[in-house]
Amino acid sequence: MTFSAAGAVTRWIVPFLTFVAVAGTGLVADPAVRLVDNANPLAGAPFYVNPTSAAMRAAQKADPPSPELTAVANTPQAYWIVPGSSAATVAKYTGDAQAAGAIPVLTIYGIPHRDCGSFAAGGMGSGDAYRGWIDGIASQIGASRAAVIVEPDALAMADCLSGDQRQERYDLIRYAVDTLTRNPATAVYVDGGHIRWHSAEDMADRLNKAGVGHARGFSLNVANFYTTEDEIGYGEAISAHTNGSHYVIDTSRNGAGPAPASRLDWCNPSGRALGTPPTTATAGAHADAYLWIKRPGESDGSCDKGDPPAGTFVNQYVIDLAHNGGPVDLARSTGH
Repeated sequence: MTFSAAGAVTRWIVPFLTFVAVAGTGLVADPAVRLVDNANPLAGAPFYVNPTSAAMRAAQKADPPSPELTAVANTPQAYWIVPGSSAATVAKYTGDAQAAGAIPVLTIYGIPHRDCGSFAAGGMGSGDAYRGWIDGIASQIGASRAAVIVEPDALAMADCLSGDQRQERYDLIRYAVDTLTRNPATAVYVDGGHIRWHSAEDMADRLNKAGVGHARGFSLNVANFYTTEDEIGYGEAISAHTNGSHYVIDTSRNGAGPAPASRLDWCNPSGRALGTPPTTATAGAHADAYLWIKRPGESDGSCDKGDPPAGTFVNQYVIDLAHNGGPVDLARSTGH
């Protein structure tokens, strides 16, 4: 598909970016049980757009200009903190967001035995190292307002661990929750996988063991493709078993729903689409926000087919996601 009409670019980019700016401040009057004032901690301010993200750099270098890259680059996305991330960088990122009057979304991804040795394997080398790392992150966030996603897939994938390792994982996530929530302006969400991984009762049990009761709640669908409707149903079921905890849903790539079932249906599947841009205007009673936690354009891994390594930004992947339908569809919005 070709796309070159300047008028068509304007008709898509301007409404999309306007939606992002307005939706990021949407207010939700959900009853909450985790905060004294019963307020949604993510409402009332826009989510932060990283001015130096891989998508932003790609958009700035694109020749000819790419409306898809530009739109995605200007949509708020999570900043992932991994082993090796500079403490100074974390402090600057949260400070810049605070100066802009925006809420940064941070994802912590460094649990020992991360990803069970799969495409995103890694993590801190020991529990003590992890606790020290979490201490540093909490210190750098400081008193700033922030949303923090704690360890995508860690609880859902815990079955790959030995009994002692599994208990350590619960303990480490609980430590992260307790440490990060010492700042009352930090809204912490422990990752809870997605609807096709574990039953709501099973996932609730794992979340309870990991200290979700001390957090704002949990995150769903991170880096996956299940529909928002399905994840709301799953989230409400988990909430019922976790004392009414709230949740956020990753909608970054779920505009066309999941790929046909296969062993690697989660790994760079074709035909997927951008989902609803970040907003606190949600359809779930306990859903605080839809967020772009996975950053569109970043590879899920080699996927046993020679794809770029996990985390590598691929321009064409963004363009494909923008053209494949869903809530954000360049072709449908412009008539091309």
